Amino acid sequence: MESWVLQVEGMSCSGCEQRIGTVLRRVEGVSGVVADHTCGRVEVRVDPAVTDRTVLVERIEAAGYHVAEEVSR
Repeated sequence: MESWVLQVEGMSCSGCEQRIGTVLRRVEGVSGVVADHTCGRVEVRVDPAVTDRTVLVERIEAAGYHVAEEVSR
């Protein structure tokens, strides 16, 4: 398992955090999500053998947000 931190634009409240968490937890290989709208960051615990960053970005952007960059991996 690895922790990936993504910079996400467009989150404005705790509802946004919950929405992103719900969307990402449905991705196979994701075991945890912590989203923080105040700093625009989403930390994802993921098994990189099962999924990759592209899938996470696609799901976040399909939910109406924009992934600006990957902060750390």
